[in-house]
Amino acid sequence: MSIVIPDFPELTFDEYTHTYRLDELILPSVTTLMKPLTDDFYRAIEPEVLDRAAQRGTAIHNAIENYIEFGVRDIPPLYAGYFEAFIQWWERRKPEPLALEKRVYHKILRYAGTADLVCMIDGRLTLVDYKSSAQINEKLCAVQLEGYDRAFESHGVEIEQRLILHLSNEGYQEAAFQRSAKCWSVLSSLLTIRNYMNE
Repeated sequence: MSIVIPDFPELTFDEYTHTYRLDELILPSVTTLMKPLTDDFYRAIEPEVLDRAAQRGTAIHNAIENYIEFGVRDIPPLYAGYFEAFIQWWERRKPEPLALEKRVYHKILRYAGTADLVCMIDGRLTLVDYKSSAQINEKLCAVQLEGYDRAFESHGVEIEQRLILHLSNEGYQEAAFQRSAKCWSVLSSLLTIRNYMNE
């Protein structure tokens, strides 16, 4: 039985303003909801360092998407090691891609996000998020994946495995995250606070 990831034409995204809209309703993103957590984690890091990390992340994400979709290997030389790390993972794990950069929203709670990759790995429906930062905060990753997973679930898509793929010049690390009632409580609380402040 083949698995089909549904399309959500009612959900649009404005790249310039980084705004998700469900029809005309603006939805907060998972990353926006998590801002109090990420601000706390990154507050000691210089803004220029964060900007460079964001540029690197965008370049690597774009290169990965082009590779999966078109078989094109095109990456700025500065980030070649990160891309090669991804290729190593791809050739070893042999994922079957079902959706790239998939925008999804929660039908009931009305938040949105973009999943880097939804694929089959070893016969299991898997959600993969790429990271290229110097270090990975497991708490942040766990909440982010929880948000995406629960959004897919609200549309009847049952994610069986959630992975963070950490890429660096030295290679890759893969970390699996289980479903967590605590992480779901954290994200739900952040959404409740945002809604309260916006009343």
